[in-house]
Amino acid sequence: MKKDSILSINKMHCTGCGACAKKCPKKCISMKPDKEGFLVPSIDADQCINCGICMQTCPVALQEDKLFYFDKREYFCSIIGDKEILIKSSSGGMFGLLADHFIKNGGYVCGCVYNEKVEATHILTNKKEDIARMYGSKYVQSRAYECFEPIKTLMREGSKVLFVGTACQIAGLRNYLGKEYQELFCVEILCHGVPSPKLFSDYVEYLEKKLGGKILDVQFRNKEKRGWGSEHRTCVIYEKKGKIKTYRPVLPAYFSAFFYGMNLRESCYNCRFARLERVADLTIGDFWGAWAKYQKRFEEGISVVGINSPKGRDILNSIKDKFAFYDLLTEAEAIKSNDNFEHPVKRPLERSSFYEYTTKKGYKGLWKKAYFTHTYRKKTLASIYGVLVPAKIRFALHRKKK
Repeated sequence: MKKDSILSINKMHCTGCGACAKKCPKKCISMKPDKEGFLVPSIDADQCINCGICMQTCPVALQEDKLFYFDKREYFCSIIGDKEILIKSSSGGMFGLLADHFIKNGGYVCGCVYNEKVEATHILTNKKEDIARMYGSKYVQSRAYECFEPIKTLMREGSKVLFVGTACQIAGLRNYLGKEYQELFCVEILCHGVPSPKLFSDYVEYLEKKLGGKILDVQFRNKEKRGWGSEHRTCVIYEKKGKIKTYRPVLPAYFSAFFYGMNLRESCYNCRFARLERVADLTIGDFWGAWAKYQKRFEEGISVVGINSPKGRDILNSIKDKFAFYDLLTEAEAIKSNDNFEHPVKRPLERSSFYEYTTKKGYKGLWKKAYFTHTYRKKTLASIYGVLVPAKIRFALHRKKK
């Protein structure tokens, strides 16, 4: 191993952001899947010149706080007025509103989509029709690093770019660029962690065998039938014998394993970006604390937003008139039920055995590992309760208890 190479980073801490591979002057670093299917750096030792640039780019190796914004943070919750975008969004529609604003003003948007193989990857676009593919939560790690070089080209040309991703991807991008650009606006998804691309691929393969068709889309937080929420709202779009059909699995093991924190990348359990100071101009997520604050259910979804920098404040001021609902939050209200504002998700005891099982046996039978573990049996009962009891009744019972 080269003394100053990226391979000296412990795999337990590597986020897979890919900045090292894109910054390497000899292009001798490639991102390859490990045994769990997470992408990690691999070096062609014959080409490596031991320059150390990969280590100077890695957001994990560089522990300085220069990437974080220490401005006074502000928080609010919101719902956008555009109902068409709102119903396709996972929460209150903030991303769709931001993306629409950038496209209309001649800028570019870089966000996550599924490609033709139903793999999560980032694309960079200035076309409105591409933005719709970015709506909704993908719940699998995306290859955002493929867009780093094109973004740098646009930055040098003076173009405006909205980059939306996880905090570690944003940190990787900013380190790759090597300087701050006024025209780059970074928005992070409040991140619970990222599952393995291989596990997601196994899930898609399992669905295709089960349904006997070609999977076109997996919408994890589809609102059309049950409204805003989490684990009971997966909607699979597939083609069978020339017809487009939908399938809504009951208690989908893939998403529930994510919800329980069992299928995440090892670095997610000690994420250095899960703290009150953030690396993005704006932080957006679901406002799970809405019930505690308003004592009512938001059927259409509601977003929590953190303003972390002056640029973030400028973005907000430019779109504020497009909100149907807007309310300021205290920090305590914003982080209520959104623990990742403060700290990473706790590593479950069953995490290792979960991936050992998938490595040997693939996706089939994974529901046993997701639902019938000692740690999560109570959550499984709560999930079944959520499926069987209509939301209106559940909320009425909850209100009566109070």
